[in-house]
Amino acid sequence: MRLLIFSSAFAGIILTCHPAAAAQNQKNSKSQSSQQARQELDAAKDKLKEANQDLNKAEKEVDKAEAAHLAAQGKIQKARQAALAEHGKKLGLPNALAQHASAQRAFDAAHTALVKEIRAGADHQAAAKAGEQASARLQQLRDDTALDAERKREITSELAKTLRRPAEMERERTETDPNLQQLRLKMADAARQAAAVQGQAQKAAEEDGDVKAAQQSERDAADKLKTARAEADKQKKEAAAAQKKASTEAQQFQKTQSQTKNKKGK
Repeated sequence: MRLLIFSSAFAGIILTCHPAAAAQNQKNSKSQSSQQARQELDAAKDKLKEANQDLNKAEKEVDKAEAAHLAAQGKIQKARQAALAEHGKKLGLPNALAQHASAQRAFDAAHTALVKEIRAGADHQAAAKAGEQASARLQQLRDDTALDAERKREITSELAKTLRRPAEMERERTETDPNLQQLRLKMADAARQAAAVQGQAQKAAEEDGDVKAAQQSERDAADKLKTARAEADKQKKEAAAAQKKASTEAQQFQKTQSQTKNKKGK
């Protein structure tokens, strides 16, 4: 009988103490959840920092690769110019260009002299004077209300012919002048020869060893640039994912903190 009474009393003690223990356990659980949320947030921040550092490094590598590729392209141009000068000299390009320039100067001088002679002639001067009068008549024609549109078009057409006549006279003489025709042929022949030699020099320059080496360097630089850009794109994606993760963990931490405060208020 005493044993039964003692057992009942002990059970009462256990029942009385159980709510307090449960509350403590709940408090400990919330504290652990808050700590875990903080740890996950800190880890996400560290990951984001690391990802941004990697991205910054990758972008710097892209900048370096772009500069190297640009420099490699410039070296191709320099190598090509040097090779063209070297092979052009061997093939006689400077002399061919000089002959063409000389033929051009001779033609220009003769053409200028002939035009001056034409303009000094009485027939050309008369045509030029008629052109001046035609120009003045055109100005008056615009304000002439006595003529209809059709008549104005007819007169304008005739006056335009008069205006063109001095230039036509010059063209007719310069195109048929025997001396200019001969000089024009010489100039065209010199241009063809210079173009042929220049083409040979350009072909030889493209086969030059220095040019080929520069082209290979440019291809290597282009490959490195491609790789650097691919790595930068990869790091951008990883940084974006890390940013998203950090934002999610921050929201979760704030939610945990709010829940803890609300429970304390109750």
